[in-house]
Amino acid sequence: MTTRVVLLEEGTAEMKGLLGSKGAALAELCQAGWPVPAGFTITTEHCHEFLSYSEPPFAEGSEDLDRAVQHLERYTGTAFGDPEAPLLLAVQSSDVLPRDANSLVLLNVGLNDITVEALAKRINNRPYALNCYRVLLQNYGWLVYGIPHEVFDERLGDITSLDETRLEYAIAQYKGVIEEQGYPSFPQDVQLQLHRIIHAFSLSDLGLHNRSLSSTSMAYSMPVLIQVMVNGECGDRCGTGTIYSRHPLTGARGIYGDYMTFTGSGSDLEELEQVRHAEPELVDQLLQASRELERVNTTVQEIKFVIESGKLYLLQARDARLTSEAVIRTIVDFANEGLITREEALLRVESSNVTPTSELQQLLEWADDVKNITVLANASHPRDAVIARTLGADGIGICRTDHMLLSSSRMPYVQKMVLAETDAERKRGLERLLPMLQSDVEQIFEEMNGLPVTIRLFDPPLYEILPDVDELVKRQEALQLGHAGGLDVHRQELSRMIQLVERLHEQHPISRQHGCHIGTVFPEIYEMQAEAIFRAALKCIRQGLWVRPEILVTSRGPGSELQIIRELIDQVAEQILGEERRHCHYRVGSLIEGAQMALTVAHTARQADFLSFGAEILHLDGGEQLLERAVVQARLRKPQLIVGLCAEEHVDLSTFTYSQRMGMDYVSCPPKQVAFARIAAAQAVLIARMQNSDVQVDDISTTA
Repeated sequence: MTTRVVLLEEGTAEMKGLLGSKGAALAELCQAGWPVPAGFTITTEHCHEFLSYSEPPFAEGSEDLDRAVQHLERYTGTAFGDPEAPLLLAVQSSDVLPRDANSLVLLNVGLNDITVEALAKRINNRPYALNCYRVLLQNYGWLVYGIPHEVFDERLGDITSLDETRLEYAIAQYKGVIEEQGYPSFPQDVQLQLHRIIHAFSLSDLGLHNRSLSSTSMAYSMPVLIQVMVNGECGDRCGTGTIYSRHPLTGARGIYGDYMTFTGSGSDLEELEQVRHAEPELVDQLLQASRELERVNTTVQEIKFVIESGKLYLLQARDARLTSEAVIRTIVDFANEGLITREEALLRVESSNVTPTSELQQLLEWADDVKNITVLANASHPRDAVIARTLGADGIGICRTDHMLLSSSRMPYVQKMVLAETDAERKRGLERLLPMLQSDVEQIFEEMNGLPVTIRLFDPPLYEILPDVDELVKRQEALQLGHAGGLDVHRQELSRMIQLVERLHEQHPISRQHGCHIGTVFPEIYEMQAEAIFRAALKCIRQGLWVRPEILVTSRGPGSELQIIRELIDQVAEQILGEERRHCHYRVGSLIEGAQMALTVAHTARQADFLSFGAEILHLDGGEQLLERAVVQARLRKPQLIVGLCAEEHVDLSTFTYSQRMGMDYVSCPPKQVAFARIAAAQAVLIARMQNSDVQVDDISTTA
């Protein structure tokens, strides 16, 4: 049986799918005993029926609508369309709508040429009544027929003064606009007026404009909310306003908002003193409502209200939109006040909300008590370590030496080393690079005192360093023709560079291959880096610092390659550190990038103290399954092997839920994302607990 109409006092919050978000929220307010204008909701089911008929008034089930209107008539002592005491209605969509349609409410539905005079008499203000009629005509034309507001405004002209004559003229003009556009005239029959408005609000693409009454080919229809008009704009002790249960910008406790009397003068609600002096009972009601609704919904509430003749009505109560600062503050405050648990507080945090505040620090402490994955930070510069340390990283997960040595100021030194004509010249080139790298590593060790620092050995593709021969030849030809195109490279130097690159290709044929890396051609680059790392470690140790170097080798072949580099690292450590080696507990691990290395990870695991997987593996087809298989295979060879994930761009909750499921020991992320990463790591644990709890309940139910 189709449920077509539901009175607000008969609805519940659980009927949101039938009543829409607004209707369900107001029904909940009614159930809680808060003053809400009487009304009802045309359900999604009934609105769909409306759309299936070309003549809305004769749609099946309209008698349910009639009975609901009669209920409001009895409640108010008025009658819909009555020339003496007319019932007037406010009609709006009961769902959240796109763009400007979201705020559209057709007020004073039921006004016509006769009832407008009855309204004028009741409020003793004919200009106000006529203006209500004018606004209804304009909004009706836009809603039902898609006529832009500007078309009506052109007929009104200057709106500085709205005397009766001017308004009567505008009403006649607005009626004419509708007819001139080729549409049926504005209904004087209030029943037809209401039905057409309901029909228009039911269209699921409301807000896209230019939809006519005949547009009924909709697969989905929206519920419509209808309430008795309450007037906060005309009369004694009347006003309208919006309040927030906490400050929407800062999250500070207290009641904030705005209030407007019908005369247009504003009163500041921040302290509520002005309104409290005039209406103390109403202000107390608002305070009580905001606190109670906040307690029930455990969110900051935005409450729209009307005061009509000294009586308070709540028009809407919904979750308020807050700034990031306010979101974080209220989450922590709600937890401290006992409205939510600390676990619920953590689960409410989103990456877009994370800003450096004192409240965030509290959340991070709670997160650290829950998370079981270490959060590390990526670093391409010592300043990244400062950011990471400030945001509470547990260490550096990958120190990108390639970013350090391939900077614009250091790239020329690297190129000279690679293009050296003799071994002695190449050695001098490495000696120039060593203090540069050592300085960077020292600064990071100092900043991360006592925390692990993972340093990826510099081993970029050779093509990133070598100049392109074809490009060099083109530049040489341009110089010979006398138009160098702005390049100030001397002809002899350019010729020499071409010869050096070609000689390198001849001496090392593999260097022409796209996948050839610098360490393959010049393995002495590893020795230089190991020396820089251990010289930096030695200096820090002698300063009383605790250093924990974790040297990361990019895996490009079988495990024997890692073993060779590891032996070299051990030799350099012994040579540089000497007796201090006992104070430098370093580890050697392997970075696994790409599908091929993930498939052969079992061989690498034998020689590694830890494995760091590049997150780009997850972006491959079947990447999650590939990474899962790699982790399982690695730990079959070495059960206590430390395994982590290195994300170059960003991390989110899914990163940690996956890492949690895989049993990863750590996740490394960009330094500015460390704060959210700590919370996301805790969220992953809490979600896993909830899922496990659900499984256990299902198991118990199945057993029973």
